[in-house]
Amino acid sequence: MNKKIVWIAVSCLMVVSLLITSCGDGVTDEEEDINGEEEDINGEEEEEEEEEEVVDEGKDMVVNTAGKLVERPRYGGEYHLARTSDIRGFDDVLPASPQYMTYTLNLTHDELYTGDWYKGSQGTGEAGYTMVYGPYFPHLEVPCLATGYEMPDDETIIWHIRQGVHFQDRPPANGRELNAHDIVFNLRRAYWTEGAYLFNTYRQDRGESPTSIEALDDWTVEMKVPPARQIPILFASNDYVNIQCPEAVEQYGDANSVESSIGTGPFTWTDYVAVSSITFERNPDYWRNNPLHPEDQLPYIDGVKIFVIPDASTSLAAFRTGKIETRSITETDEWQDMLYTNPELSWIRRQPTGCATIWWRMDKPELPYDDIRVRQALHYAIDNQAIIDDYYNGEAEMITAPVAHLPEFAGMWTELEDYSEDIQKLYGYYPDEAIELLADAGYPDGFNCTVLTASEGLLPIIKDNWEKVGVNVEIEIKTSPVVSSIVMRGQHEDMYYGGESGEVVLKCNQWRTDSYLNYSMVDDAEFNEWFVEWEANMLDWDHLIGMMKYMEPRMRAQANSIRLPAPYSYYMWWPWLKSWEGENNIGYYNAYNQMTYMWIDTELREELTGLSR
Repeated sequence: MNKKIVWIAVSCLMVVSLLITSCGDGVTDEEEDINGEEEDINGEEEEEEEEEEVVDEGKDMVVNTAGKLVERPRYGGEYHLARTSDIRGFDDVLPASPQYMTYTLNLTHDELYTGDWYKGSQGTGEAGYTMVYGPYFPHLEVPCLATGYEMPDDETIIWHIRQGVHFQDRPPANGRELNAHDIVFNLRRAYWTEGAYLFNTYRQDRGESPTSIEALDDWTVEMKVPPARQIPILFASNDYVNIQCPEAVEQYGDANSVESSIGTGPFTWTDYVAVSSITFERNPDYWRNNPLHPEDQLPYIDGVKIFVIPDASTSLAAFRTGKIETRSITETDEWQDMLYTNPELSWIRRQPTGCATIWWRMDKPELPYDDIRVRQALHYAIDNQAIIDDYYNGEAEMITAPVAHLPEFAGMWTELEDYSEDIQKLYGYYPDEAIELLADAGYPDGFNCTVLTASEGLLPIIKDNWEKVGVNVEIEIKTSPVVSSIVMRGQHEDMYYGGESGEVVLKCNQWRTDSYLNYSMVDDAEFNEWFVEWEANMLDWDHLIGMMKYMEPRMRAQANSIRLPAPYSYYMWWPWLKSWEGENNIGYYNAYNQMTYMWIDTELREELTGLSR
């Protein structure tokens, strides 16, 4: 069935509102009518009539601190979700389980700073919190275990630690109050434990690591850092280090067990069955309140159970019956099928947070890519709109990287139509002009090239397009570990095809000469000078917006890589999940911490499915 027709049919059947959202892997809250904005047939906009908001009289409604009329949150209920693979570990300092792999620590532990729930879709809407990782956004962070920080000079960071926060009431912590000495223990462990992620990122042998971490008193922590790494280390320390109980780590040797992984977070880890399930229960003594409902202690739900379900059909069946309550969907057909069979489900369409990209080496004089005419020709030879219309059935976005189309990047992302004509042309289809450019560049008969990849993806389409202008492609497929090893060392011979994130543009990885993610080997003098100022202004978000709006189009115009269209994904959930619209990453690498804020209408769940838990 033509999916555009299905789209229109679905709009008539659905009783839920459409929330078009970005992700991340993911994941925004821009609201848009499914048929677009309506206009008068004469071209004049119709005068909008004010409509009274219809409120279910049976619901207890309140106005939150962001001024929104919402259901009053209620306590109780257990939230169930599924993963396709087991958790890597419960101690983010161990080499086998870095923080970005130990998602459940965001349920059981706190950090010095965290993402601001008030600014999400439930509040002001400045953030969608639907990314895969969630980069560090200073303007979207709020104090957590810290009450604030100072940087009195370019080599010092001072944190003031919150009083009245207690570790979970389990031995050997036994509910004691957290203090500055606990923060020092954890920061030292994160930066100075050999093999830990932050140890490898900020290397002591390169003079990048903190030089001292001390408690000035029970509520003040001072860290001395190399001036050039002050801001990156601030970000990593603020919202990347989960604070463990030192006594437990010292007693057990690490924090990788139920007994030793003790934090101050909203839930406590109670049971783990390898490759089966992980269970958490509410921490009754959690110290934080909901910023949208300040009288409410967090969390609302009684517990969380995560099932490991590798088989997609089993997971889908569990979701259809309400045994798990959320599902991320990457296939449009599955999403449409769910809309027909379970019209009561809530859902969002997520903007892609990255894309497939083709990079070519520009540092090898024997290859043709140092000539911009060749690079432009390779762009002109690709029919991007056909990829969107035919391959993705219209369910894709043209521009997704290096800046993702998310509310967090408002001001940085640019519509294709707002770029210069030269840049817009890179996304058009001009095969005849491509042939002329190749001839002008000295390749009247085209040339041969090799593309290294771990998955062919869109490459068969690209191969067919390029062959029409005389560029013959050999697709070289190797296993993912082999490909990663090659490209991370800069040893790919010609082209490389892989994924590019639109979430991590703040790091400018694809343009920096010192980044292994600079697969095209870009070395641009203006950018190099610009990046020094960029790093120095990482705390000034408005300034960064202006800087990126200047540099991103300039780098895109150089055609240093081909960024291909990327498909939307979908997120569905049962309507008994409340105060939540698909958020999954409140802060920097904070997957799962949305469960701190959501609540469950247990009566509605039992009414719809008969399930009581």
